[in-house]
Amino acid sequence: TVWRERMIPQDPTPAELVRLLAECSNNIAKLSGLCAGYKSDMALKSTKLKREQAKALVRYATAKNANLMKAQMETDESVMKAQDEYDTACATYTLAQAELDSYSSHFIALRKIVEMRKTEMQSGV
Repeated sequence: TVWRERMIPQDPTPAELVRLLAECSNNIAKLSGLCAGYKSDMALKSTKLKREQAKALVRYATAKNANLMKAQMETDESVMKAQDEYDTACATYTLAQAELDSYSSHFIALRKIVEMRKTEMQSGV
């Protein structure tokens, strides 16, 4: 990920604000691309999991009762592997999305500071 500590200086100069906004925008763009890739990977892993579960359902269809069949399916090696891969993909996407949301909030805060500075400069404060 592109995570870096994002501290806004107490009294940022216009040049610092420009740099921070550019850095924030670049990171948002990078994270947006990463999130799209992670979301796609998550969808692929979900499909793989469903396929493995369907295969296991066929393998264990002769079980004596539904609870036994469900237990056999859930402990099937290929189903467990697919479930682990899907869980990892979901976690990765969730973390990247949270980081993207954080950068978006940071960007909004920077824009508000810029607007306040602009107003101060226009009013001669």
